[in-house]
Amino acid sequence: MIPATALRRAVCISASARRNPSTYLSTASWMRPSTTTTTTTTTTEFKPFSSSTYSFSTKTQLQNINEEGGDDEKRVLVMPPNLKIDPRCVSSPFYGLDKISDRNTGGIEDVDSSAASDEEELQMERIEIDDVTDDEIHGAMYDLANAREPVYAIPLPNRLHVPILQLASPNTHNDTNDAAEEVGTIHLSSDVFGQDPIRVDILHRCVVYQRNKKRGLRNNGARTKTISEVSGSGRKVRPQKGGGTARAGHSRPPHWRGGAKAHGPKGSVQNYETKLNKKVRRLAVKMALSQKLKEGNLILVDGFENLDSFKTKTLARALVEVGDIGGRYGCTAYLVDHVVGDEHEEEEEEPDEGAITSINGIHVNLKVASRNLHKIKVTNQRFLNVYDILKYEKMVMSLSAFQAIEERMCDEE
Repeated sequence: MIPATALRRAVCISASARRNPSTYLSTASWMRPSTTTTTTTTTTEFKPFSSSTYSFSTKTQLQNINEEGGDDEKRVLVMPPNLKIDPRCVSSPFYGLDKISDRNTGGIEDVDSSAASDEEELQMERIEIDDVTDDEIHGAMYDLANAREPVYAIPLPNRLHVPILQLASPNTHNDTNDAAEEVGTIHLSSDVFGQDPIRVDILHRCVVYQRNKKRGLRNNGARTKTISEVSGSGRKVRPQKGGGTARAGHSRPPHWRGGAKAHGPKGSVQNYETKLNKKVRRLAVKMALSQKLKEGNLILVDGFENLDSFKTKTLARALVEVGDIGGRYGCTAYLVDHVVGDEHEEEEEEPDEGAITSINGIHVNLKVASRNLHKIKVTNQRFLNVYDILKYEKMVMSLSAFQAIEERMCDEE
């Protein structure tokens, strides 16, 4: 630690050091300051680190560091001092990396050897440093030994082979196995899930269409009166001059109490809906499903019938095992279900209260258990839309919903 009396110091760079940058960098860079305090003045001496020899590059942030006495080469990532980012953040490139705290004045490579002009050599450069550390001056270093491996998309057609997972049941739950059990694999349709390349423009057009449609129907019944419709006389309320007040005409202006509403909703006349062809909307759904599969965020389960209880804790535990969904630090998910034959059963006879198995094409346990989970949304495959697919990070689809989507998409061709 630097004493408080030595927080402000001045480092003067001589002209001889300017003429030989390598000498200056080898003697002045990466040095630890040690201070000697007197009654009137404070002087600063520089002492180098006594650790292994590193080689630094000023041209790139990715550096190779050779340890003294060893043949292994370290790859180091340097965080610039002007970059303010928390390395504990998952989205940070420094997440999971070990910080290197020691620096050395060993061999410095790749130093810019361009000499300064004669006028700059004669000038004395004075640098005032105010309560700064070595990391704030030169940047923090992180070892890339524990760096995360990049994730690449599986190429087609191997991408279409997707495993089928089984939701963990409370009766058959195994505490030693945190992952869901794989019960089989399935080959997806290349026409629905194998769109390549992904048309971002079509996805954008469909999202704008959905948002405009929702906006157009939101206040369809709201309508305010204009200045010609509000109740009130058209006579002049007071004389133009002599009263000491602002001039006024009738008593219905928008800024008066009881007056009209300026720029209010106009009901069905004011409609924000836009038109988008049905084939384009269908293609956008295929693009969104293909993008989820390409990201690896499409999860197929055998069915939500394995949920023996309608408790939220049961569903939350099953989603964590399937794909780390929900919870405090888990991701969001879009759950798609489809109960086969539920509509025909309701037409034949009215089921009893205890015989209800589904609500709007969704399994009843799934529908009830998901009401208090704020990071997921449950829907039937008939209401599948592009906006929700892109909004949520992962998509969990039952096998019955997958089959219904493929049949519906292929029949509409």
